[in-house]
Amino acid sequence: MRADRKTKAPQPGQRAPVRQGRRTAWRVSGRRVVVLCAVLSAAVFAVFVIHERIAGDILKNTPFSLAYADRAGNLLRAFPAADGQYRIRTRLADFPPGFAEAILLQEDRFFYAHPGVNPAALVRAARETWVRKSRRMGASTITMQVVRLAYDIRTDTVPGKLRQIGAALLMDLCHSKKRILEAYLNLAPVGGNIEGFQAGSWYYFGKPAAKLDLSEILLLAVLPQDPVDRRPRAGTVPDETLAARNALFESWLADHPEDAGVRADLALPVRALCSFPFTAPHFTERAARQSRQRPDAQESRSGRQSGIARRNQAAGQAGGIVRTTLDLGMQSTAERELSRWIERNRAIGVSNGALLVADRETMEIRAAVGSAFWSDDSISGQVDGTLAKRSPGSTLKPFIYALALDRGLLHPATMLKDTPTGFNEYTPDNYRGDFAGPVSAQKALTDSRNIPAIALARDLASGSGVARTDDLYGLLERAGIAGLKGRDHYGLSIVLGSAEVTMNELVGLYGALANEGTYREPEIFSPVEHALSATGKGENSSARPVALFSDEAAFITLRMLESNELPVASRSRTVADIPVAFKTGTSIGFKDAWCAAIAGPFVMAVWIGNFDGQGNTAFIGRSMAAPLLFNLADALLSGLPPEQRSVSELYPDNVSRVNVCPVSGALPGSDCPRTVSTWYIPGVSPIATCRIHRAINIDVRTGYRTDRPEGPDVVREVREFWPSDLLALFAEAGLPRLVPPPYAPGTSGSDARRAGFPPDIISPLSNTTYVLRAGSESRRTLVLHAAADADATELFWFADSVFIGRAAPGQKLFWNPSAGTHLVTAVDSNGRTSSVKITVSAGE
Repeated sequence: MRADRKTKAPQPGQRAPVRQGRRTAWRVSGRRVVVLCAVLSAAVFAVFVIHERIAGDILKNTPFSLAYADRAGNLLRAFPAADGQYRIRTRLADFPPGFAEAILLQEDRFFYAHPGVNPAALVRAARETWVRKSRRMGASTITMQVVRLAYDIRTDTVPGKLRQIGAALLMDLCHSKKRILEAYLNLAPVGGNIEGFQAGSWYYFGKPAAKLDLSEILLLAVLPQDPVDRRPRAGTVPDETLAARNALFESWLADHPEDAGVRADLALPVRALCSFPFTAPHFTERAARQSRQRPDAQESRSGRQSGIARRNQAAGQAGGIVRTTLDLGMQSTAERELSRWIERNRAIGVSNGALLVADRETMEIRAAVGSAFWSDDSISGQVDGTLAKRSPGSTLKPFIYALALDRGLLHPATMLKDTPTGFNEYTPDNYRGDFAGPVSAQKALTDSRNIPAIALARDLASGSGVARTDDLYGLLERAGIAGLKGRDHYGLSIVLGSAEVTMNELVGLYGALANEGTYREPEIFSPVEHALSATGKGENSSARPVALFSDEAAFITLRMLESNELPVASRSRTVADIPVAFKTGTSIGFKDAWCAAIAGPFVMAVWIGNFDGQGNTAFIGRSMAAPLLFNLADALLSGLPPEQRSVSELYPDNVSRVNVCPVSGALPGSDCPRTVSTWYIPGVSPIATCRIHRAINIDVRTGYRTDRPEGPDVVREVREFWPSDLLALFAEAGLPRLVPPPYAPGTSGSDARRAGFPPDIISPLSNTTYVLRAGSESRRTLVLHAAADADATELFWFADSVFIGRAAPGQKLFWNPSAGTHLVTAVDSNGRTSSVKITVSAGE
């Protein structure tokens, strides 16, 4: 076939060539692909539009301020957003009726009629601005303004304006008019770095937008048109702003003639605050820190994110005003009482303090003052004293007694010994340097006696010679007290405050006394009602409630603390009948003065001191912190309705009253002259019978004790048999006791003498390792020292059944032991014995 041969056109009725058919097929397929792509694109766009209309958030990339209010909605403080602007996100429904109408009347009367842009306004503005060049005229609808503000579009150029128009059309298509209007109300500039009408309402008028009157609404509505020149200054409002407001009011009257009476209000001067509230700065700083924390840092102990953590995260992302647990009225009262107290005592070097008040039932914080003066750098005023670690002094002693109640070591009337005692190399004394001798557990607690508390702590830590973990250190661990060092770091000094706690933690611990022994950390946010933990309880705290001691121990310890002597001469008559269970504390070196208490519906704590740790002999808990706490308690209680001032407490099921001997604190024997009633936990509290009061027969002719029955020459008397160390204290105090007479020489008496107290070995200490070093005699000897019953005349000392020597009760004996484990026994002259096990090792 020739290469240049032409292909003949097909005749009618003949089939088209194959090549031409293929081209036709490709054209048809191409059209179908184009149509399919168009349909898919339209579908994708439709899905996008539907998604945006349902779930899209215009403001998702706009940072908002963290703002916090008290429990009644009063704004405490607002923090600037990440870009330095103040914006408080608010729903459209939270603005007052008529607010949106006033905004539309001023900014965009055809908002609900146009598709995001107003064509007529655009043509008119273009003609005036670019054709006639007579004046620069704006034509931006509310939608266009939202686009510019939310997406930071420059609109001073033609390309920028075209982009704004296109974005506004798309926004109107993707979002409802309600959502666009809400975005505008949150973004509109109202002067300086204040954006949004909620922020403007608080900044200029000191109240939420919901409480604005019509004249205030109209004034805010005219600010966005010229936020630089129209914005109010402190105390004054520019005439231009007032004129614009009045003009808007005339337009308003056209639709609302019933508001003509407001015209008189427009003539009144406008007082602009031009500042946000700045209340409870330490508390709001704490709230902001918690809101900014990562959610996984606020998980509960079960590993589930708490409701508060989720809400704080949402607050940090979405802005809005978050209600806290604070009560503004109580906060003002607390700040006033602390300021007055500081000024009253400034002459003796008092310049700083802190307060914390929590609701007893919910453990929600009602007032928190972190320092005396936030802005005073000389006292480091911005340090939050409610969260600072400090030595609590003796304020932890009540928990020693609560644990001892649960362990069955005492009840309130149990006699404890406040005598000079050494604990290993630790030899404490009392604050005043004196010793009370025999003292009831209740009096030892309220009088803050150190020796009884430390002896109890020793018994709790090593009951029956076995190391235990349910002591004070274990209690602090279970409560989640942060920053604890190892148990051995503190030893028994933990009783006197060597383990530092924060005021927030201390209030939580005292809250356990008021809540059946259950510890909950004080909260700054209210519970989330529907956020439930696995146990069915609201997840308000970062940690679940922890049982520290029994309901019975908590109840009795509170009753003991309520007997504490008042630190003030008198209380307010309106609340004087409301008991205050309180305990004071003073740290070593007079660096911290504390008082913690449960008063009616409140748990509270007060601290006086210096953040730099400088001591002051005026920093004594009872004289410096306690009076302030009572002033605060009385002021807060007086501000409550009478029916809310006291709390009705039911007796725990396993608590009852029992009669005991007031001298020994034991169950009364037949010889006890009288009894008193005390709280008692059946099956737990000690049940020993009194051994102080004993009836003896005395031969009146010789004065000796005798076992002969009563008769003309024999009288029967009840005498007090005190241990020798207590008799020595009585004598030292000038209150000598009548010592029971001995038996006549050469007589042994009856077995009744065995009913007295066995020897109380003071040294050596049980379950203790002693290291004896080579050198002088004093470094190779141990002191044997014990107190004995009043009828014991001599003590006999043994080591592993080998006789060491004899000494009078209270007299010291020196012993040179060999290395190894020894059982040291003291036997008194009446055959009563006591033993301790010790270990001796040889040192260099």
